[in-house]
Amino acid sequence: MDLFPETIKISLSKKTGYSMANRPLGYRGEKFDDVCFQKRLRDSYPLNQPPATLKNARLMEIPFRKAQRFIHKYEWLGTMGTTKFSLGLFVDGELVGVGCFGLTAGTGALTEPFGDGYRNKGIVLVRGACAPFAHPHTGSYLIGQAKKELTKRGYLFCIAYSDPEAGEIGTIYQATNWKFYGFTSPVNYLVRPDGKRVDPKIIHKYAKKHSITSSEQKQRFIDDGYTFEKGSRKLKYIMMVGNKKQRKDMLRHKKIEFFPYMKREVGMENLYSKFVEAKS
Repeated sequence: MDLFPETIKISLSKKTGYSMANRPLGYRGEKFDDVCFQKRLRDSYPLNQPPATLKNARLMEIPFRKAQRFIHKYEWLGTMGTTKFSLGLFVDGELVGVGCFGLTAGTGALTEPFGDGYRNKGIVLVRGACAPFAHPHTGSYLIGQAKKELTKRGYLFCIAYSDPEAGEIGTIYQATNWKFYGFTSPVNYLVRPDGKRVDPKIIHKYAKKHSITSSEQKQRFIDDGYTFEKGSRKLKYIMMVGNKKQRKDMLRHKKIEFFPYMKREVGMENLYSKFVEAKS
């Protein structure tokens, strides 16, 4: 499996305006891989320079296109999702990690944890990646710094998802003390004629852009050769930010249950069934 990042070329679809990485077949690895994509990318990368340290590391907001180039190169999905703003971690002037924050298509994800009163106080980590040559603790360090930045911006919590299809179980979230609160429902992905998956949220995005209903936009995609494919359930994680009093107040309004972390040993394809079994 060739994961060498220099083989990636960015492709822009003129049909929808949806930008995603144009990668070699097999770049994303096997479905439900026992090893996550980021680990395989790191292991396959020919290191011609020593791993970066975190000395003098600096986190700052970066332009959308700069973040997009990084995500196209190093993130499993190779798209920006519904990014609102991006934070980049630099070491000695070199970008080594990116976290993209945004919103989901609806407000349900942000009202689920603490109710409607907190929906404007949450944000979603929609994409995140580290360069394969970065220091092994870059991801953890980036999250720690991002937590401070989110607090400054007035957010009280952040949601993130791990995709078992990418071999992800949420190791980085478990290592940085996020809370695991269950699984999402399966998503019906929109699949382009070339076989690449597209986030179905773009149906609503382009329906609004074209001043038509979502049903009409969906039919336009189908007429253009798009199909649908059912994806897997994703693991849901939440990180509370803000001060001690704010976190205490949030917990009083908590509408979700926290569960023990899932472990990779049960098999990536078996995560949800094992979760249901443990709850019963």
